[in-house]
Amino acid sequence: MKNYYKELGLKQNATRNEIKSAYRLLAKKYHPDTGGDNEKFLALQLAWETLNDPHKKAIHDKSLFNDESYIVSKNENWSSELKNKKNNSTNKDQDIKDWIKKIYNPINRFISQVIKPLNDEIKKLSADPYDDELMDAFSSYLNESRKKIEKASSLFKSQAVPSSISSIGLDLYHCFSQVQDALDELDRYTQGYVDDYLFDGKQMMKEAKRIQLKMNINKRNISF
Repeated sequence: MKNYYKELGLKQNATRNEIKSAYRLLAKKYHPDTGGDNEKFLALQLAWETLNDPHKKAIHDKSLFNDESYIVSKNENWSSELKNKKNNSTNKDQDIKDWIKKIYNPINRFISQVIKPLNDEIKKLSADPYDDELMDAFSSYLNESRKKIEKASSLFKSQAVPSSISSIGLDLYHCFSQVQDALDELDRYTQGYVDDYLFDGKQMMKEAKRIQLKMNINKRNISF
């Protein structure tokens, strides 16, 4: 299937701001009015319209997630080993347990460590957003949170999601990606005190919390 992130020269965990910047740069380069490639320009527009719409983006991400090139491990023998494991229910259950223990649980903790303190951090800053010490403390929270989400992203890529629980893996991916985008918006607020960024960041974090609650419920319903 078409990968619109590649169309814009981006990685699949690109933020909304990175997507917007890449589209604007390429659209200017390939616009037919400036002698650009019309076919390339139309492809860029389609990529932008898809990734800029939350609903379309979610469908696109899900398709990429389920695509064999995205799921299959870099290990050349992984595919054949997986086929053998499918014939052994005991091994399948162990794979799920291992993934939950080594990947899901640590990432879920990182997400909680970012989401839970947010309201208190904003409340502290609201006392006087122009106070340097308060802003430095809030920025420190954002920096530490970004490090946690970077670790979550690296951890997620380190081990393939067992196919039988791919929907939980997809929710996990969407959850920490949403947190990452929220942190980007909150960071923009610290640079210019534009309330829209603060509002958008809080709403994105709220959506991440909703996804987290959903995937935690689904995780508890896994039967071994």
